Order: sequence, then C-alpha cells, then structure tokens
Amino acid sequence: MSQFSGSPQTALDYDSTIIGALELSEKKWVLAVQLPGVNRHSRHVLDACGDGLASFIERLKARCAASGRKITRVILTHEAGRDGFWLARFLVRRRIEVHVIQPSSLPVDRRARRAKTDIIDVEMLLHTLMAWLRGEPRVCSMVPSEAEEEARRAYREREDLTRERRSIVNKIGGILATLGVKGYRALRRDRREQLKCARQPDGDPIPQKARARIERLLDRLDLVLKLIARVESERDAVLKKDAPSMPAATSTSCARSSQPPASGWNILQTLAARPHPLIQALAP
Repeated sequence: MSQFSGSPQTALDYDSTIIGALELSEKKWVLAVQLPGVNRHSRHVLDACGDGLASFIERLKARCAASGRKITRVILTHEAGRDGFWLARFLVRRRIEVHVIQPSSLPVDRRARRAKTDIIDVEMLLHTLMAWLRGEPRVCSMVPSEAEEEARRAYREREDLTRERRSIVNKIGGILATLGVKGYRALRRDRREQLKCARQPDGDPIPQKARARIERLLDRLDLVLKLIARVESERDAVLKKDAPSMPAATSTSCARSSQPPASGWNILQTLAARPHPLIQALAP
C-alpha cells in the first residue's frame, strides 16, 4: 500500500475492503465509511487525533471480522491541507492506503448555490473516491506522491532562483534607465567593471547612492547565481546517475563498422538520386 497513488493499484474487492473519507478540521474530523456487506455508508465524528483515528479503524476491522468478513485492505481519502500530508504519512505507516485529493479538482454543481457542511463534504469525498477506484475518468486529481514531490523540489528551487535573478536584473535596469544609462549587462562577468565605466548622457558618473544600491543588488545577484549553479550541478548529478548506459551491442557494432556514419547531406543526396515509385509508374 502506498501513499498518494496516482491510480488504483489493485482490483477492488468490496467484501474485504473498508473505504472511507475524512473531512478534516481543527478540532473534529468527520469520517464516512463504506463497510463490506452494508448497503449504506455510516458517518462518525472523531477527535482530531491520528491515534484515535487509527484505533477506530481497528475497531471497524474487528467488527467486520466478527460478522465473517476479514478485512485485507483499508482505503482512506481526504483533501490536501494543513493536516493532510502528515496524516497521510501517519496512516501509511499503519498499512492504510491513503489518497490525498486536490480540493480544486472536486466536482461542484455551479448551477445553484451549494450548502457546505462537513457531512455533505465528506459524503462527496466518499463518492468521489469510490468513482475514482472504479476507474472513472476525470473524477478528481490526486496529489503526487512524496517521492514525486521530492523529485520536483530541485526544479522548483531553480525556478524560484531564476525568478529572483530576473527581478534583480530588472531592478538594476530600472535604476540605470532613470539615469539614462544604456547598454549595461548585469549577467556578464564584468558587471562591476561595467558599473565603474557607466556614465550618464551628459558624461557624469552614476550618483553615489544609486551606485551603492546597484552594488548591493549585484551582491545579491552573485549569491543567486552561485545557488543556481549549485542546484543545477545537483540536478545534473541525479540525471547522470539515473540515465541508462549505452547498450554494449550498440558500442560494439559501432566499433566494428568500417565506414563512418553517413552525414545528413549524404543521406539527402542519396534520396534525391533515387526516383520515387509514383514517378516510375507514370513514366512512359
């Protein structure tokens, strides 16, 4: 059983599976469960406590076992939020399958105003989960797994640093634009030498406070560029580690080949010299 699965992993056996949905709040949690052999689902109000939820699920499993239905799988869902992620990890460690739903992907009837209560919300979550487990398309979107989120952190950090770099460059350009200075390239390695040589249209140097402000921005830019290089090197190391190596057969065949590989121009010349089948058919 895994956390944050993107699709149902195994075929669903309703006779040995407990399916539940949680509506989380600060003090109380509302749990709606569908038990094996019961036509209607039941609702329970629990304290906002992970241990209490786990013990209640164990009691549900014991109740099902007493009625002759052994539970082999427990599936729960809840919306992503403040308590969503730690609770999912907490339940997965107790061998409970958890699927965290993106709240914005839940279907909402927009033809009229919809009453919003914990009971209505938890029932909608339960129906959505059961439809998703049946394999219905476009029911909802599940939050990526913890491993997938971890793999995206380097990319997101680089995006943040790139955004910060662009902001700093724009600030420097804005200050110089008010002074009439053109042609300054903040991303070049000689950016500080450029600043020393920069002059206003009338030949005066950059004012002292404006120059001090730009130098502080350049200090921030140097730090951001170093962080970007570090993040990119870590990313490239991971990609190099995960990249599959070239098959031995390919390298052996290339080594045994006596002729160099044909260039793109040679291939085009060969195709141009070869008549097309339609031209041959229409020729007298």
